Order: sequence, then structure tokens, then C-alpha cells
Amino acid sequence: MYSRNLDGQILTIAASGWTWHDKFVLQDLETGSLWWTGPDVNGIDFMLCVAGPLQDLRLPRVESFRGLWLSWFEFYPETKFLKSK
Repeated sequence: MYSRNLDGQILTIAASGWTWHDKFVLQDLETGSLWWTGPDVNGIDFMLCVAGPLQDLRLPRVESFRGLWLSWFEFYPETKFLKSK
């Protein structure tokens, strides 16, 4: 997961329909810039703007949790959720 905050501007990130180096490319709806994710030479993940007005800027990775709902609910039983139809 990556930050959407770029110098105080919150970007809306969506699928672009493109790939680059065999990875999906995302697009921000505010500027139309294209974003690609990958590790740098030190192995640190980031999202890099590869085309558009924000080219060569990076969005940093943010801490996140990936797991099963039951595992999450065990640690956070007060969590609320919306039930789908």
C-alpha cells in the first residue's frame, strides 16, 4: 500500500489499462500521470511516476496489514463493517 499524499495533494489512484516491465501501471485522476510500483536499488518499495506532469516523483510505501478477516477480528473485535447483499 502506498501513500496518496503528494505535497499535501491527495491523489485518486485508478487502473490505467497499461503495463510496464510486466507490472500493471496505475493512473492518478487529478493529473493523468502514470504510476508504477517496484523496489529501488536498496530494496525499498515505492510508487514511481513514469509519465505525465508528476514524472520522476515517488509515493512512499505505508505500513499495512494483509490477512484473513477472522485473524483481524480476533485482535480488533470492535471493528464495524458493511454487509453486502
